Formats: sequence, C-alpha cells, structure tokens
Amino acid sequence: MTSLSVESSLHVFYISELLIGGFCSSWEARPKGDGLTPYQGKKRCFGEYKCPKCKRKWMSGNSWANMGQECIKCHLNVYPHKQRPLEKPDGLDVSDQSKEHPQRLCEKCKILGYYCRRDQ
Repeated sequence: MTSLSVESSLHVFYISELLIGGFCSSWEARPKGDGLTPYQGKKRCFGEYKCPKCKRKWMSGNSWANMGQECIKCHLNVYPHKQRPLEKPDGLDVSDQSKEHPQRLCEKCKILGYYCRRDQ
C-alpha cells in the first residue's frame, strides 16, 4: 500500500458533521498558492497566527478566508497558518463576548468599514 501525503492526496475535505449555525460548514484544505489562507469558505472560523517578523503568536475566533490580522507589535498584516471550524457545543456560541475585537487590527473590519461580525 502506497502512502500519500495529506497535501498531495487531499484536495477538498468537507466536514461530515455540519456545525449548528453553518460556521465553516464546508471546510476546504487547499494546496499552497491557492488563496491566502487554508480556509476558502465564506463563514467566520478560528484562526492561528504567527508574525513572521517578531514571531508573536495569537489565536482568533474572528478569522476569515483570505483576510489577515495586523500584528500588534510590528503592524504587519499576518494571514493565519491554521484555520478550523468554530466549536459550538450544544449549539451555543461559547466565544467570550466580553473580550473586545480589535477592529483596527482586523483586515475584514477595515475593508467593510464596520465590525466584521455585525451582520451575523
């Protein structure tokens, strides 16, 4: 049996269990060079970021396809290196609503001109 790498054998992977609310319901793993982010869908998801300049790492529940977030130290727009569906146990959005989303650092907010989750 020949073993294929995930990158060469996996073009598109759809989550079999759709999340309530449809967040990142069609998860796609894309080859490098096809889009700026791993996820290419239309819904918000969870992203992991690492600034290539200062090596600062952060995570965000406001991650979008082909959109970056500005590093608070370097002011460099950084795209997520990992993205995954938002977890919604028991159908509830458990993100910390008291934690403010820094809109000035969010590329999607800047492009829209308002909070990126306003219409959700």
